[in-house]
Amino acid sequence: MSVRKEELTTMEAILGATSESSDSAEPPKNNTERTFRDGVRKIDFILVVKDEENIMSDTLKYNFLTNIVKTGFEIEFENGVLPIHRKLVFFKIHCPNDVLNNLGKAFGVKCVQSARSEYIMSHKEREWINLIRKEYTQPLQYSSLERSLVVYMALLNVPFGDRQNYIGLKRLMKRNIVVDAYALHDGPYYIPQDASRINARQILFYNWAGMTNIFTRQPLTLVHEYFGLKVALYFAYYGLYNIFLAIASMVALLTFFLAIYSNDYMDLRRPVCDNKYNPICFKCVATSAQSLLCQAYYVHDFCKWYTMTVIFDNKYTPYFATFILLWGMIFSAYSFGNEKYLNWIWETHNKDYNSKQIRPDFQVLEKTNKSNKTGIVVVKHRESKIKILLCYIGIILLDVLVFAVFTHRKTLLQIMPDRIMSVTIVVTIELIIALYVIDLIHRKVASYIVRLENHKSYMSYSRSLAKHIYVMCFSLPMIVLGYYAFQMAVFEFLLWRGYKYKYEYLFDDTCAMTSCSNNLSIAFTIILLLRFGILRKLSLYSSVTDYNQREIVQNVPCWEREIVLPRLNENILANKMATLVTQFTLIIAFGFSCPPAIFIVLLFNIYHIRRDATLFTLHYKRPMFLNNNAFSVWSEILKLMVYLAIVVNVVSLVCSTDFIEAYIRERRMPPINSLADYLGVFFINFKVNLGECYARAYIYVAKSGAPYTAKDLTADELKTSQYMYIFTFEIIMAAIYLIVQFIFSIDVDEKEIPKKRVIENYDE
Repeated sequence: MSVRKEELTTMEAILGATSESSDSAEPPKNNTERTFRDGVRKIDFILVVKDEENIMSDTLKYNFLTNIVKTGFEIEFENGVLPIHRKLVFFKIHCPNDVLNNLGKAFGVKCVQSARSEYIMSHKEREWINLIRKEYTQPLQYSSLERSLVVYMALLNVPFGDRQNYIGLKRLMKRNIVVDAYALHDGPYYIPQDASRINARQILFYNWAGMTNIFTRQPLTLVHEYFGLKVALYFAYYGLYNIFLAIASMVALLTFFLAIYSNDYMDLRRPVCDNKYNPICFKCVATSAQSLLCQAYYVHDFCKWYTMTVIFDNKYTPYFATFILLWGMIFSAYSFGNEKYLNWIWETHNKDYNSKQIRPDFQVLEKTNKSNKTGIVVVKHRESKIKILLCYIGIILLDVLVFAVFTHRKTLLQIMPDRIMSVTIVVTIELIIALYVIDLIHRKVASYIVRLENHKSYMSYSRSLAKHIYVMCFSLPMIVLGYYAFQMAVFEFLLWRGYKYKYEYLFDDTCAMTSCSNNLSIAFTIILLLRFGILRKLSLYSSVTDYNQREIVQNVPCWEREIVLPRLNENILANKMATLVTQFTLIIAFGFSCPPAIFIVLLFNIYHIRRDATLFTLHYKRPMFLNNNAFSVWSEILKLMVYLAIVVNVVSLVCSTDFIEAYIRERRMPPINSLADYLGVFFINFKVNLGECYARAYIYVAKSGAPYTAKDLTADELKTSQYMYIFTFEIIMAAIYLIVQFIFSIDVDEKEIPKKRVIENYDE
């Protein structure tokens, strides 16, 4: 803002500034506290504007600041100290107690309550809470977050002109009239040597953030009081998810151990890998109605493929697939109940959730005349719906294009067996780059769609943002894994199954001498570990904090330090939740294809949850999330994904593995005990025009040369068994999930007293 000498007296009168002039104002000696220079009034919010001459913007800024003062807030301004901030003016806003009380009631922001939450806290956390609450302004007991939230909500509704849409802080920020607006942290994240008191940020830094606290319990109540409800629920979900993931990892490692050391077919690995004299057929093509053209490879060429098959597609795979689905059901249902319990503990249901507050960005659309038949006013909103439809069509086409590029060569499906490792590395790098670029586009489009929807309330805006970001994040990985789980195993697989040549038996060569689970295992590992485990989006941040910058000197005030920190908004939190929920969905749907990947994901999750705690505490501005129940949309998404996984899990298991056929043939045929039996089982001799070759049959067919009888397994019989298994499995699992939800997700009774309180009252 242009602060000229002749206007300075008027500006001070309006803003109630305490300094004589902005040019002569010196930074406060104690720049680590949220106080004005008189040491009494707290800084509840910071506005940053440019000090430049512009008739239009100066008028809007002048009106906005004047209306802030009329609201009852107190303002003081300071010029920037650093050279890069010389043209910036920092406005420090304070809300007096009487104004705070009135606005808090109007916006549904209530003061601190501890009637229930103290009964779930540990002894240390209870001491921390009592310690920081002593610093709250008396007698209202509003926390620093709640004070800033009240000011922020008021600024969202302060007008800055006479026009209807000249209202709200966000409109000024979009026009770059207000450069930045943020709430301050409670002080430095470290404890200085001359410290006389401690704040919540310091407690969280030493006892929650970073890898040094990897095995410590999360102080969720303290997180809720310092960051708000949505951040606390995010970390509550993340922590609970990691606990359940640890259980799944132990079972996954047990399954992997049994597959290696208690697997009958592992004994055949060495004869297969060492056999260099038996040519077999890897790729057969029908050149005419009664002839096949086959390209010969040796048995040892399939050593790596065979090893993967016996490890990831064995007799334990169906049991682990069932377990991982039951695990997902129990976790989702338990997380529903846990979220309701935390809302009850933190007494969030007693708040208004700002359900009646209208977003300043909401635009009343032009209305047409009343309908002659119904008398209802019809709103013109076709243009935005058409744009949203075009956005989704464009995203679908983009996903299909990227998917087609990576599957056109079928590098993971029908590559030469001796090149499997090199090709897999190349495809991995290409796929990760594509996923990152497409993911960035998805997130931008999701935000654009939400703006087009023109939401009236903040809660509907947050819910819609979460839904669109998740759909965008989930689409491409699901298309890729669905292709490897279904398309190659069903469509191309059945084309060969129905082929009849001289004999009546089942025949295919789609997946070489292994089942199609190898393709799914590779794709699942690449996507889960790299995209949703190791190289997560939004995890590569700089290490800049408000106290480790090179330009920072001792006389730089805290409000100027924190301007360099990135903003923690709804989009970032929704992106993080979308990553976790997508990770969970992929595990319960396709986790059976590579059990060790679950354990590796757990290790990176343990790191990332403490990394996020560090980011939230040190590297972000303090978040300003409105109090509403929009976070519950993730429970609805989670529930829908479990129902989807019930279908995807069993269908992908049946389509990409041979466990049903193996079970049926086990009851009819003798086991395999030698390499000769193995080759006779896996390959059937065919006479074709160009010579002799082999093609893959199934695991438990009769020995080579044995006649086929009526007891042999036919295509119709196998298909019927697979369909019956899928149908029965889905009904049973859906029923179990409904029962689990009933057990774990019962609403918390408001009148119920925790057991700990009953025991304490009894002792008294």
